Amino acid sequence: MSTNSNAKWPVMPGTYQVGDPNGPVAVCALTSERLIGPLVALPGVAIAGMVYTANLGITRIIVNITSNPAIRFLLICGKDSALFKPGQSLVALVEKGVDDKRRIIDAAGYDPVLPSINPEQVQQFRKQVEILDWTGEEDLQVLQERVKSLSDRNPGVFATGQKEAGTARKQEEFVSIRPGGQREPLLYDPKGYFVITIEAEQEEILLRHYLPDHTPAHEMRGRGATSMLLGLLRDGLVTQLSHAGYLGEELAKAQTALQFGLRYDQDRPLRPRETPAQPVSEGTKTTMPGPPKIPAVPVLTVKQLGEIAQGTLVDLFFSVTDLPREQVLGGVFLLPDETGTNQAFPRTSQRLEVEWGPTSKLIMGGADDLVVGALLRVVGKYDQNNLVHGEQLVVLTRVAKVLGQ
Repeated sequence: MSTNSNAKWPVMPGTYQVGDPNGPVAVCALTSERLIGPLVALPGVAIAGMVYTANLGITRIIVNITSNPAIRFLLICGKDSALFKPGQSLVALVEKGVDDKRRIIDAAGYDPVLPSINPEQVQQFRKQVEILDWTGEEDLQVLQERVKSLSDRNPGVFATGQKEAGTARKQEEFVSIRPGGQREPLLYDPKGYFVITIEAEQEEILLRHYLPDHTPAHEMRGRGATSMLLGLLRDGLVTQLSHAGYLGEELAKAQTALQFGLRYDQDRPLRPRETPAQPVSEGTKTTMPGPPKIPAVPVLTVKQLGEIAQGTLVDLFFSVTDLPREQVLGGVFLLPDETGTNQAFPRTSQRLEVEWGPTSKLIMGGADDLVVGALLRVVGKYDQNNLVHGEQLVVLTRVAKVLGQ
């Protein structure tokens, strides 16, 4: 038994398992997934799967069945979708076909249209298989008996004409596009930005909205990424498509972390949570705690930067002007915002380079934001030749600007 949709047959992917490709019976279990495994293991079953919709789902059934002329029966069982009604639509398709707009005649489900299937392919499907409508039946013993009776009266391989054989292999055609693209780092959402965390004990995602001047604005709690993103869109708190896409990705990660007990940090990959410290029993050897963490030194002036000792942990602002080497950002040191709001940073001529890598923590952005024009707050160890080994990079491009450019 196989679930590999990359074999010669089935020719289209889907939620199914393959039994004996030479068997005469195909089983459509509608939305009842638990029926697939037991039924596909029966002698005579070529394929067993689910279907949710009366358009793309039925399209895949037609293509996979007509590309295997050994299949002569389609047994429909399990629970039908109350909205899409693919089971009822399949029966209507075999009995009445499609109209000139390729809509299944008398189908009661939502949008039962087959735009990528030509009429000849529909005709072959209707001729090739006898449909057995047992919608609602989930008793495995009853279904096993039905499959056996169908297999016993196998009429043999369906004889396709040359034209029919050609149309049976027709598949959906797509224009290939490649992933990737360039986000515009100098543009930021005028509605502000969001900080996402999870509260594992409450099993909630906590999303906090800040205005561009870093003023706290809104808070949302929830458990589902979709409903939370829709809430932000409903209230007009996101105005850019790229920002909405980013938030959707992060909220989905947070939801996954809640569901599977993973650690979630915004803009970082999901990873296992740290194992909590175990209580030390009497007589167990203990170790002394490590030295306290040394805080980073805020670098406020060019003069101070020149006096920093090698190996010092520094905290400074930085504008990216070039990319001299892989995972190295070239740019200039920025003076702190005199107003204290971290919105406008005077530019200097002091050259700096910031090295970053997989262990660098990126906040309020990701690796795609580390481009020419980016404005960053960098915490890391200061090395010779004005190189900072970035341990933490906060992307401020969307919420601040550089003065004197």
